[in-house]
Amino acid sequence: MDSSFLEAQANRCRSLAENADQFTKRRLLDLAARYYARLGHPSQASRTLEIPPVGLDEDTIRRIVR
Repeated sequence: MDSSFLEAQANRCRSLAENADQFTKRRLLDLAARYYARLGHPSQASRTLEIPPVGLDEDTIRRIVR
């Protein structure tokens, strides 16, 4: 599948989710996220995890993560 098809599908899922009930909306947004992942776009969660914590040393981070 080419990137324009995947992006169109993701956008279609997002637009359908705007008028859907909460259960269907969540599933459509998850599906859109999977299409974006196949395009090589990082998910919102991975973008958030890549932000380094400010003011914490490595030992403190290791204790928090465990």
